[in-house]
Amino acid sequence: MIKYFPLVILLFASLGFSQSSDSIYYYRNLAKNDQITTEDRIIYARKAITLSAKTDSDSTLLNSQRVLSFLYIIDGQIDNIKSINLDNLSLAKKIKDSVSIANAYYNLGYSYGKTQKVDSAYYYYFNAVKLYDKLEDFKNYAAVLLNMANIQESERDYIGAQNNVIKAINVVDKLQKNDYNVDTEWSLYNLIGIISGELQQYDNSIEYHNKAINSSNKLKDNYFYKIYSNVNIASTYRKKGDYNLAIDKYNQILESSKLLSEDASTYAYVINDLAYSKFLRGKDSNKEIETLYRQAFRLSDSISDKNIKMSVSLNFSDYFKTINQLDSAAIYSTTAYSLGKELKHNKTILKALYIKSEIEKGEPSKKYLFEHIRLNDSLLFAERSSRNKFMRIDYETEEIKQENQQISRQRLWLLIVSGGLLFTLFFLYIIKTQREKNKELQLERQQQEANEEIYKLMLSQQDKIDEARSLEKNRISKDIHDGILGKLFGVRLSLDGLNLSVNKEAIDKRSYYISELKNIEEDIRKVSHELNTDFIKQSGFLDIVKTLVDAQMNAYKIEYTFYGDDSIDWDALNNKVKIHLYRILQETMQNAYKHAEATKVDISFKMEANALVFCISDNGKGFDTHKAKKGIGLKNIEDRIQEINGELKIKSHENTGTKIIIIVPTINN
Repeated sequence: MIKYFPLVILLFASLGFSQSSDSIYYYRNLAKNDQITTEDRIIYARKAITLSAKTDSDSTLLNSQRVLSFLYIIDGQIDNIKSINLDNLSLAKKIKDSVSIANAYYNLGYSYGKTQKVDSAYYYYFNAVKLYDKLEDFKNYAAVLLNMANIQESERDYIGAQNNVIKAINVVDKLQKNDYNVDTEWSLYNLIGIISGELQQYDNSIEYHNKAINSSNKLKDNYFYKIYSNVNIASTYRKKGDYNLAIDKYNQILESSKLLSEDASTYAYVINDLAYSKFLRGKDSNKEIETLYRQAFRLSDSISDKNIKMSVSLNFSDYFKTINQLDSAAIYSTTAYSLGKELKHNKTILKALYIKSEIEKGEPSKKYLFEHIRLNDSLLFAERSSRNKFMRIDYETEEIKQENQQISRQRLWLLIVSGGLLFTLFFLYIIKTQREKNKELQLERQQQEANEEIYKLMLSQQDKIDEARSLEKNRISKDIHDGILGKLFGVRLSLDGLNLSVNKEAIDKRSYYISELKNIEEDIRKVSHELNTDFIKQSGFLDIVKTLVDAQMNAYKIEYTFYGDDSIDWDALNNKVKIHLYRILQETMQNAYKHAEATKVDISFKMEANALVFCISDNGKGFDTHKAKKGIGLKNIEDRIQEINGELKIKSHENTGTKIIIIVPTINN
């Protein structure tokens, strides 16, 4: 149940107060007197506000307006609650009064909740609970969490509601067991019992409702607390399928002599659910079941309880449909549908539409079924939207951070007064800071060592390239000296000997040696071609990268493809760029194996528009890039790309894999 908290007005008096101040306190005290009518109390509170406005003191005006806000809550003036607390919030922020800021947030959440504006209500409750946590006001902290959980439960965000209830229970358990705190405790156990039932955790639900009963035992006037808890237990038995236990529990509840006179709505609800349990059990006579339903229907109609009448009509229509009295089923399903529309109870509307689709035939049946499906889809979408909104609200806003800073400053002044404690905290802070610096230095040192290792690997590869070039030069030198020059010398000598001869044999020999010269020309052209060919163009940095990829992919047992563009001039890139690309590749391959659980990875290095484009993609789980939090690995990748003036693009969706593209402008490197 939604709770509002009592306002604490701090009144003080001192010598030298003016007559106007005395009058303000006089009217405030009258406004707080619960022995007079609420209407008169509101008049006195407004007089106190009028006088307070003349003092030019924001704190005095704020305190008077908080009294009036409390009276508006008692009197149920929702619109006035909203307007005065918006003003109170502005004043409280102006004078940096954290208690009053939290109070205004709480009241605004209450007012928006009463008008079914759940998004706004949750937002203001969220702001209130953050401040109450900082202020260590755990009574109001737990009460606000209860209200937030009620909103989440109504919007079917059961997991979020459950988490908030558990947080509140952990706090309430440590509070003094007065009536207010015990009432909060009962409400929390009651709510988490309902939530567990909706999540089909029926045993947990029953356990929580029994804990609620134990809480109610701490209250003197606990009759209705126990009734409501036992009704919820019986309802849970029925949902669980333990119809005998449900029926026994409902019969025990009906034995109470004053339930009908004290709470006719609950009495009608119990009769309705008793009839429904008997109907589901399938052992009781139709006459008995129908008698119970008619009794519940007449009672709910006589007390004008539309919620109970709606529930009875829905169950009654289901009963008549089952025994094939379709005319009666149609009448009661129409009643349930109409009341569901009026009360905006979508669960009832859905079931009524489904029953109608089974009763009717032909086009009317299709129409009701289509409307049922359409409404169900829209409700599912609304539920997802509500959960997303609640999650977004749960992130701290800049305003909350500023208010937290204000609270921290207030606490700092208290610490300054305690000089010894301040010195201790300062000393601990220095130690902590020094340790963090040492960790940072250690990480930097490890990073430097890793970079040096890569650099040495690159130097080693360059040495191999230089050695290969030297061997190739020697080979070509030998080819020229031993082959081509020898042939040229032989041909020259032969031609010298034939120069003086003009017979046919000499002419034929000269023709032969000219042909040999052509062959030597081809040999020279071949050597020239070999010189122009970059026989080590695939060596260097790309070989180091291939070795890394092959080693890690084989270790991870991941299928992979690798492509390196021949047009990339790796020598033109400085070592810092290559080191960072190497480390990024290591990190992304590890992520593909560890987090994405990929079975295939594609890696490529290309040149596009004077830029080096490094791309790695996998077929892993993927993630929502808008929701996922950045881990240390991704943060390190971003830092490295920033170091080389690069650009990072991440394309990923859940269950569709991840693609990481890194663009490095080579002109800048």
